[in-house]
Amino acid sequence: MTQAATATSNSPTNTTIAVNTTTTTSSTTNANGSGHEHGHVEDNKELTKRVIETPGCFMHTVKGTVPHLTPDTMRLQGFGGVHVSMEQLLQDHQPGGFDKWPFTLSKFLNLQDMILLSDLRDPSRYFKVPINSDRYVSIKTHKGVRQLTLEEYLKVIRAYQPDIAATMADQIAEADVSPAGTGQGSSDAEGETQGSPSSGPGLKRVRRSVDRSLKWLDQILLDRQGMDAFTADRAADEAKRRRRQKVAAGQSHDSKREIEALAQDSQNLDLVTGKATTAVTRIPWPGVSVFAHVLGSHVEQERIRSAQETARREAVDGFIVDTNPLRGSSKETILNLLKVSLDHLPVEKPRMVYGLQTPEDVLKSIALGADLFDTSYPSHLTEDGKASLYSFGSNNNAINTIDKSNNNSTAEATTNRWINLWDDEHANKFIPLLEGCECYACMGGRHTRAYINHLLKAHEMLATVLLMSHNMHQYSKFFTDVRQSIQDGTFEQHSASFIQNFGSEPERTGEIHAAQAIVEAALSKRNRLDGNNSNSASSRRSSRNGDSSSDSEGEQGAMSKEEKAEARRKLKEQERFERKEKNRMEGLKRKKEKQEQLVAGERDAKETREP
Repeated sequence: MTQAATATSNSPTNTTIAVNTTTTTSSTTNANGSGHEHGHVEDNKELTKRVIETPGCFMHTVKGTVPHLTPDTMRLQGFGGVHVSMEQLLQDHQPGGFDKWPFTLSKFLNLQDMILLSDLRDPSRYFKVPINSDRYVSIKTHKGVRQLTLEEYLKVIRAYQPDIAATMADQIAEADVSPAGTGQGSSDAEGETQGSPSSGPGLKRVRRSVDRSLKWLDQILLDRQGMDAFTADRAADEAKRRRRQKVAAGQSHDSKREIEALAQDSQNLDLVTGKATTAVTRIPWPGVSVFAHVLGSHVEQERIRSAQETARREAVDGFIVDTNPLRGSSKETILNLLKVSLDHLPVEKPRMVYGLQTPEDVLKSIALGADLFDTSYPSHLTEDGKASLYSFGSNNNAINTIDKSNNNSTAEATTNRWINLWDDEHANKFIPLLEGCECYACMGGRHTRAYINHLLKAHEMLATVLLMSHNMHQYSKFFTDVRQSIQDGTFEQHSASFIQNFGSEPERTGEIHAAQAIVEAALSKRNRLDGNNSNSASSRRSSRNGDSSSDSEGEQGAMSKEEKAEARRKLKEQERFERKEKNRMEGLKRKKEKQEQLVAGERDAKETREP
């Protein structure tokens, strides 16, 4: 067992805290001679902690919970870890209110038996956010965009104490460039262009993102050791202050030399006096492993530099390569850029990939050297009302002939991958989602396709619970079979067979099934009418308090044709008013955010350009 990070705990139990990886090279190799690996990531902080075998997955969560699953059904899945994104979980008063935080995030979420990885962004999708700067990154929380500084992020890590913490990274994307035809890219807080629509982010912007992220990585590693991580920042601030004083006095100055001297001569500066003081004593947090983001956007030399510089820092326990910002590129380009990054990372440490979760993308990523993924794919299938049919290995030819012969389904390869339970054809199919499946939904034939079709159209939550349980089970079994094929030396053979039998996942457009749209529209209309009728009935009952008690409750609640017409008219007027008010408020919000971005960008750019 190769130990990636080890530290001795000072707790009464005197246990050893470690995130370990075991690597066993199989006989399967790809074209460039690198081998597929089969190992595991293990956290033995507590005896009850699960193990993540690699290639493997962290369960994707939304606001700290696995979508559609109760804690009991979640623990039936064959995954040993969960991924929690801070932009979904962090509250407005945090980290300021963490002085009252009594326990770890794992205990708060009741996930003490899981290996918990925390990161800032959601790995399942990419949202364009405003500019970043040398001091903060912008994240999209449930209450809008927020600028999070490194100091705040370190407070979050210290309070949450996750098993694995991802580093703060300056992610940029081809999606961040200006609309086609303008010829100008967007800029970061330093006033540097992101590039043109045809070329992606500019080289200078990409270099700055790599430099920023490496700087933040070094500061996080220093803080984990209990050392002062902000010496260089204070030295730069102090040098700027002295420079302004000299400029005002008409004296010459050398900012670069002053910053180097200040950073070297002191570990801490009193910003009031400008004099060196003793170093700040901090409590180390060695029980948290650090996974570092590897960046570089579309620029190969920057991806290589980011990977090499990150790998050179031995205190890093694992790596994350996020392909979500590359979604504007072709899949071939994304995989080529992923290969560039993975080729320059050590194989003895875990390498996690964001943005590639479909089975065929996972297989291609594993062949390139990826170890860890997340379960966004089964979550997306469940949201669309779909149930997985795919399989890997010796059973991947066992395609459900009932669905294959159905002329009402989509393309054959897609039908082989999954079925859509919103389709009317399943209303009379009293068979399990997948014959032989041992998931909670299918085992023993307890839940049929017809029943889940009924639950979906009745808008019952149990439908997504059963679908998610099935899809997660199939995804877990897929990874189990992949690991077995690596041990058996049949990975490449079974991968080719899988892609031949099941094809590629169609692009997810966000459009919902026609039956789902009808159900949701009817439900929305019913809720509005019920609310309006309830108000009308209450009003009539109030006006009839003096009437004869012989009137029945049904007579009191009845509505005449004129009253119904008036209710519908008022409802339409209310809907028009609400739409108009919503559009007005959204316009004001966009205008305010744009003004704040411009002010922040001008302020930071002015400080950078100041002589």
